[in-house]
Amino acid sequence: MQAGFGKAEITPPLGLELAGYGYYLKRRARTVEDPLFARAVYLRDGDKQCLIVSCDLLGLSRQVVEAVKAGVGSVPVIIVSIHTHTGPAIKYHEGCGEVDGAYVETLPGRILKACREAMEDAGNVLRLEGVFGQMREAYVYNRACDAGPVDLCVRGFSILREGGVPIQIVSAASHAVCRGKSTGISADFPGEVVRLLETGGCHAIYLNGLCGDIDPVIQKESWQDTEEETGARRTFLHDMAASIAESFCQGQREILPHSMETLALPFSLRLMPVTREEIRESAGRAAARDPGSGAARVADIWAAEMMEKYDSLRFREEISIPVLLLGGRVILALPFEGFTAIGEKIRAGLHMAEAMALGCGEEMLGYLPTRDDIARGAYAALESTYLYKRLPVMPGEAERLGEEIARALHKSFESFRSDAK
Repeated sequence: MQAGFGKAEITPPLGLELAGYGYYLKRRARTVEDPLFARAVYLRDGDKQCLIVSCDLLGLSRQVVEAVKAGVGSVPVIIVSIHTHTGPAIKYHEGCGEVDGAYVETLPGRILKACREAMEDAGNVLRLEGVFGQMREAYVYNRACDAGPVDLCVRGFSILREGGVPIQIVSAASHAVCRGKSTGISADFPGEVVRLLETGGCHAIYLNGLCGDIDPVIQKESWQDTEEETGARRTFLHDMAASIAESFCQGQREILPHSMETLALPFSLRLMPVTREEIRESAGRAAARDPGSGAARVADIWAAEMMEKYDSLRFREEISIPVLLLGGRVILALPFEGFTAIGEKIRAGLHMAEAMALGCGEEMLGYLPTRDDIARGAYAALESTYLYKRLPVMPGEAERLGEEIARALHKSFESFRSDAK
């Protein structure tokens, strides 16, 4: 087995609008708190190859993902975003950050630079370790439901190479929103996790888990733009990142076999069938809750677009979930801000607590809320569909996805074992 690492800077120019935190904020980048990067890990085992790519962005567009895949040819790719809210928008989400076309045009080439560097850096793997730790609960909470689950686990891999710098792959789960409504470009806490690990003399890549319902606890505080709060957020960000890095460095380690398999799992996502009247009523209720607000404007725009293309609306969406089985452990990426419960179902079905279920993969399609969140009519279940310009998903789809992934992987594992025999 061989492994390589590469990275390329993707920091946007100052003046570009930053994505997240509400509607039509015109939050322009004034400073660079820390640069943004695309990082890539390349793995090869005989004729089997895979690239794992992480971008310091909120999310990616289909056009960027397709350009990257075309640029690496037949090499399977797992590409995710860390979901920072102090970076640029790549795909337009209504009211949450204008897309700078000139910057986006350069992005595939920058990401491919990291991929090519990783492939050229490939060196023989001496030892592949699976890592499993746990951060302190004080840093994250379930923002969708007080009694909702929180995944405190830190998962990853440590790759020792012959004559090369070690590579650390680390994953935890939280919205990257420690900096609040800052106008400073930043990779938020994931960037700090990588920086802290790199001080130990390694290459590092951070992969964000399913964080649709998970926030850092500092988000419970006010969002006032004061010097005191900015300092408190900076301190919290560092402490949270240090907890993740420490959990990784001190976590349980298991030497894994030098093996890898890749596959893509198909899934047919069911969307909510709606009538024209239901579209109008939904937007009307949003406007009535907060007349004249940005949220009401976003709902009106959503309704107008849904009505315009009503005859071509489809209530099923076909997606493909990339999977890497590395040393017997699962890494997979969902194209959603998925909820914690999805990862729980996958890991329970596989009987594999170490399985890495990542969010914000490829083109991010929006939230994938659980049945209870949909019943509450919460933000992820309804309002977020307006800014993503999508139909709501059917109740139970998040749970069904987790269960079907686990079943499909079980069948794949059996096939791999039969082939090995």
